[in-house]
Amino acid sequence: MKKNYNIILVDEFCSATVREQIIRLHKKLEESGSLSQSATLKLNSFDLSDNNLFFVTLSKNKELKLRNLMGKINFKTNKVVIVPTGRENFFDFAMEYNICNVIHIKRLNELMLLGVLNDFFDENLNLDSFFRKEETIFENSYSLSGDVSMLRLIENSFADFINKIQDSIKNTFIINCHELVTNAIAYGVLGITAYTRDQSDKSPISYTNIHIPDGKKVEIRLMLNSSLYGISVKDFGGLLTTKRILERIRRQSVVAGETIPQGIEDYTGRGLAILSHHGLLMFTLKQGEFTEVTLISRLETAAMKKPISILATEL
Repeated sequence: MKKNYNIILVDEFCSATVREQIIRLHKKLEESGSLSQSATLKLNSFDLSDNNLFFVTLSKNKELKLRNLMGKINFKTNKVVIVPTGRENFFDFAMEYNICNVIHIKRLNELMLLGVLNDFFDENLNLDSFFRKEETIFENSYSLSGDVSMLRLIENSFADFINKIQDSIKNTFIINCHELVTNAIAYGVLGITAYTRDQSDKSPISYTNIHIPDGKKVEIRLMLNSSLYGISVKDFGGLLTTKRILERIRRQSVVAGETIPQGIEDYTGRGLAILSHHGLLMFTLKQGEFTEVTLISRLETAAMKKPISILATEL
């Protein structure tokens, strides 16, 4: 059941550009009847004892007040989304407070806002918030276990889904899906640690065939409508953390004052960073139990690099 919650836009924490964008999108969602009655938009007021979602902007004149807010906030009932408007460096702040929710203003449209609201206050970052059943063209769930061939794994395992996608984006889908599935196998099945991956310049999976015990199966869910495809991959290793996500994406990102990524020579992190620019990348993490990573991407012929878009929750 949905909780009552508030969408908080406060001048002290949020730029006028971001505030106006969210107000406009929120109004459209209300007019279309898409929003839950339990969602309330609040301007320049909040009660930290409520269930709140703060949209904030990082800038020099707002950072001190933002840090004051962070010192008071209970992250079990209050959540924060950072909305960059340019190439500002929000990573240091995000890593300090372990905020792994970043949606660039250029990515913030009606569908994105609705999905963010549904996901956060259902506490379930998954595909259902972005795909309406009546608009879904194709949906299927898969499980990888037993003896698995790594050769053309994606093409052979998900041929029914691939056949539904237009030819011009099939390769992009295969690459994105391969990144998510092989990461899940590396962490959740083979138990390769982050430290080991960082020290090796080799692929984390060098085997032609692997055996996946049933207790370590990898679950995949794929969805498709006329404008989006979604990939959700779940492993039962539970090794990934928001700290790791932020560190790796930061190492592969370029912010104001930089011309190349800090981690241009790193062996790891490029995959997650690329995915975070190709669509909305979502993580649901439960340490020692499971990791679920979901990508929602538009059906576009060119995989253009767009501003960052990530959401995460640790249960």
